[in-house]
Parts: sequence; structure tokens; C-alpha cells
Amino acid sequence: MGSSHLSDVWFSVTDLQVASGTGCWITTTDGVDYLDFTAGIAVASTGHCHPKVTAAIAAQAGRFIHAQVNCYRHDLLEPLADRLAQISPPGIDTFFYANSGAEITEAAVKLAKQSTGRPHVIVFSGSFHGRTHLTMAMTTSKSGYRAGHAPLPPGIFVAPFPDSLASDPEAERAGRDRGDAHRARAR
Repeated sequence: MGSSHLSDVWFSVTDLQVASGTGCWITTTDGVDYLDFTAGIAVASTGHCHPKVTAAIAAQAGRFIHAQVNCYRHDLLEPLADRLAQISPPGIDTFFYANSGAEITEAAVKLAKQSTGRPHVIVFSGSFHGRTHLTMAMTTSKSGYRAGHAPLPPGIFVAPFPDSLASDPEAERAGRDRGDAHRARAR
């Protein structure tokens, strides 16, 4: 394959070239069907091309594609907020719509800092939060996400992810610490 103009920030799990998808199946450009266990990495859990989702997208695209809330309002904002209020736990009755997971993660951090008055954030080891500057500082799943972007925002503390199945938590912690030290030397 020739040179590409695509950024190389994504690693590839497979070399499949996908032509289409239906439900839990994808079809490659070679016409081979594969069961898709990724569900868009949990963002499209309705499956590929679910008829109701496809119809809703087509209807919305026929009206307008992007209606920036700070420029003007439209008739879908309040009904969605009302529905979210109905299904949310008591006390959660105000909603913020965002464009990405990283944007909503940063909004959650800002809200937590504002409401608690605490300046720091604790994340779990092995976590992924996004690729914005703050969410990169919070991401520990791969060192490559953070490489070359220092200094990252301070005040992020990493805690080990609890393993309720560990038979000996102290041994589990010691093994994890040895693994962290080994990975640090390997870099």
C-alpha cells in the first residue's frame, strides 16, 4: 500500500478492510462476513445499521446536521433532557450535551472540581479517557498516547485498579508494582 495521509495515532487490531455492517456482522471488501465483538468500542451497541437508528439519523440529517446550542435552539433539546430526567437517579435533572467522550470527561472533571473544591483527579491504572490534553494526562492504558506531549496538566494521581478476585491482595499489589517497574525500564 502507498503512503497515507491518515494520522498514525491509531494502532490496528486487524488488517480487515470493511465494506458494510448489519447488526453484529461486518462484511469485508472481499465479501467475507465476520462477527463483530467491538460494537464500535461500546459507542454503537445497537449494532451496525439498526433500522430504527438509521431511520432516526436520516430524518435528522434531512432537517439539519449540526445545530450549535449556543447559536440557536431547536425542538429536540428539551424532549431529550426531559426523557433523561425521567430515567436518571433522583437529583440528576440538568444535562449538558457534548460532541465527544473527551469533552464530556473534561466537563465532569470541571464539575467535580467546582462542586468539591478539590484540585486533583484520581484515575485508575490502565484507564483510557481520551486524547485532549487533560484526558491524555488521565490516560494510563498506553504510554504512546502521552508521548511527546509533556508537560501534561498536573494534579492527576494514578491508583491501581482493584481486583476483587485476587486471592492475596498484597501479593497482587507487589506483582503489579514489579510489572510497573519492569515496563518503566523497558521504555
